Amino acid sequence: MKTFKFSTLAAAVVAASAASISTAQAEGFIEDSTGKLSIRNYYFNESGKNGAEFDRREWVQGFRFDFQSGYLFDTIGFDYSAGAAFKLDNPSNEKGFSSTNLPSDKSSSSDVNDIAGTTQAYIKAKFGDENLGVNGKYGLMQQGTETFGTSGSRVLPSSVFGAYVEGHASGFKLYGARFTETRQRNQSFFSEDLKNRSGEEIDQVDIIGAGYEFDNGLGFVVEHGKSDDYIKKRFAKVYYTIDLGNDMSVDLDARYGKAEENGNKFDKFKGANAYKNDDYESRYYNANATLNVGAASIGVGYNRTKDGDWVSGYFDQDHGTTNSSLSLWEDFLREGEEAWVITAGYDFADAGIPGLTAGLTYANSDNIHRRNDSDDTAREFSQDITYRFQSGALKDLSVQYQHWDYNGPGGDTDSHRLKLIYDIALF
Repeated sequence: MKTFKFSTLAAAVVAASAASISTAQAEGFIEDSTGKLSIRNYYFNESGKNGAEFDRREWVQGFRFDFQSGYLFDTIGFDYSAGAAFKLDNPSNEKGFSSTNLPSDKSSSSDVNDIAGTTQAYIKAKFGDENLGVNGKYGLMQQGTETFGTSGSRVLPSSVFGAYVEGHASGFKLYGARFTETRQRNQSFFSEDLKNRSGEEIDQVDIIGAGYEFDNGLGFVVEHGKSDDYIKKRFAKVYYTIDLGNDMSVDLDARYGKAEENGNKFDKFKGANAYKNDDYESRYYNANATLNVGAASIGVGYNRTKDGDWVSGYFDQDHGTTNSSLSLWEDFLREGEEAWVITAGYDFADAGIPGLTAGLTYANSDNIHRRNDSDDTAREFSQDITYRFQSGALKDLSVQYQHWDYNGPGGDTDSHRLKLIYDIALF
């Protein structure tokens, strides 16, 4: 497990470099630096129903500091983030139920531990310009690609330790990443080894991808990723935006994902979702269309999963990213599953209420293959509404309410989440 030694070393290197250069050379590094304090108050209330009884309630307070430097010599910089979170109340844990934002106390199943620590600490570099250039970063970071992404859904985010490099030339983009360690979103440690479900160490995750976007709104992206001796994935997406005029457009896209076992560290799921074959494989096909009319949007999507249940993570601590419109609060990505989703959203700025946005999602599926070969169905209905104050004493305070109701394999669930996030620019 790493400690703060990386961030301390990086800060010392930057400080030593800055001490030996002229004021003019350091000007961009200092003047373009920003600092932000984020105060976060999260309340979660999730419960099971229809025989899947559980009660998970949690109220936590969190703080996060984010520093982003400018670029020394217009080339190199350093970003750092740290946070802390503690319990205000979690009455459900009096009955021994699990928590979400904070880790359970190993000595007492009815209590949780506070968390605090570094969430990002990386060196960044850039070369070239917006037409032809390369940029990259190395260290502990939040990072997302088509098949991988750290999670920001909790009071503190998850992170990975490694390197990410991206090059671009006009509309073409080529990128690659190697991650060797992770920091979970409900832990205090700087980073730890990647592991599979049995606790075996996974040396690294490697990802490479490319994309191109034409001037007419047509584009594509492809990506290949693998975790050492565990799982590998391939992804492809083609998208196109049709401008209809009068502030109207249609977004179309088609996606394909494939996952395969990549070595003997891939241990099989147990229970009702156990794989029928020794060699794991899963594929999904996803198509979507969204109509945008001014500040409103309405969309429809279809997903079909074949061969096996889709596995979203490259390692066990990975919250997982699945680039399908049917990866919602619950994934509609089980073997044989055919799923439809309808989405709607509106930005109330056009109605004279800037800062207010809302969205609805409804998904329904059938033909889910279970271990006993019987078909199953699933349904989910979710809503979210967010308001960000635009002026006054509460400027930049966001209030968000999220609700989802799910019925299907894995247990029926009803969830309510209220999030207050107050961002304060320090410099």
